[in-house]
Amino acid sequence: LKSGKLKTYKVNEDGKEYITSFNSAGEYFGYLPLFENSNYTDTAEMLEDGEIVLIPKDEFLNMVFGDLKLSTKFIKIIAEDLTEKEERLLRLAYDSLRKRIAKSLLEIQEKFDKENLTMSPSITREDFARYVGTATESLIRTLSDFKAEKLIEIKDGKIQIINKEKLSHLLY
Repeated sequence: LKSGKLKTYKVNEDGKEYITSFNSAGEYFGYLPLFENSNYTDTAEMLEDGEIVLIPKDEFLNMVFGDLKLSTKFIKIIAEDLTEKEERLLRLAYDSLRKRIAKSLLEIQEKFDKENLTMSPSITREDFARYVGTATESLIRTLSDFKAEKLIEIKDGKIQIINKEKLSHLLY
C-alpha cells in the first residue's frame, strides 16, 4: 500500500463481515497466497483515497527468493502478522467486550497514527465493530461507557484516547 488506508475482510455464509486487518501506507498485503500458490480469499477495500502498487507474482517471488535481506524481511512480516492474528483470536475467544474494544482502540490508533491518540475518522463504527467481532450497538454502548469513565472523548466522529494507560490495563 503506497498511500492511504485499507481494510481486508472475509464474509461468512450468513453474510457477516469480519475485518481481518487494517493496513496503512508502507504495509504489504495479499502476499501470503503467493507463497502458498493459492488464491487471495480476503476482500480489500480502500478506506480513503490512496494508491496501491501491484507487483506481478513472478517478479515478487524472484525478488523475495533472490535477495536474502528481502526474504528475511518477509519472514519477519509474516511472523508478526501471525502473532497479531493469534492475539486477536485469543481476545475474541476469551476477553470481555470492554477489553476487546479497549485493546482494539489502542491497536488501531498505533497502526494509523502513532503520534496522535486519535482513532482514524476513516474507520466507521460498523467497521470497528466488525474488527472487534461484535454488534455495532454493543460497540457504541461500550464507547459511551469509556467516555463516561473519561478514558476517551468523542468529537466530530473522532475518538480521542484520553487515558491510554488505564485503557490498556482494564481488568474486565
